[in-house]
Amino acid sequence: MDIVDMPKFNDRPIYGDALAYPSSRQGNPSGFVARPNTKKSTRRKVKTTNVVGTMILFAAAALLYVGNVIAVNTLAKEVSDLNVQYRKIVAVNELLRADINRKSSLDRISLLAQEQLDMTNPNEAPTWFEIDREKEKDLLQNQQ
Repeated sequence: MDIVDMPKFNDRPIYGDALAYPSSRQGNPSGFVARPNTKKSTRRKVKTTNVVGTMILFAAAALLYVGNVIAVNTLAKEVSDLNVQYRKIVAVNELLRADINRKSSLDRISLLAQEQLDMTNPNEAPTWFEIDREKEKDLLQNQQ
């Protein structure tokens, strides 16, 4: 029969390293074996208020998400309509610019001047003449 020495007082730690047992049973002195876990695992009950509160939070989040999707779709439609309107305005501006360029061409203006106002290009160069400043002053004084 083997004689096993009993542990001394305060030989085994109570706190901290209390679950550290030797790896082999031969190293355990008799009477110091770890007890098996006899506590039953009980399932914790869930409160009804927690479930209802969670459902309300999910419903609120879903409503916010759906509202956001609807707002984004409305804004996307508005942007699309504004893009169509912008393209129409740009097309009208291009037509107006083309009309202005056509109507302001020199050939068209000279043709209208000849037909409607009987204006013609001169055949000879213009002559320059000088005005006597003294005669101009006399004429102005006579008019007053």
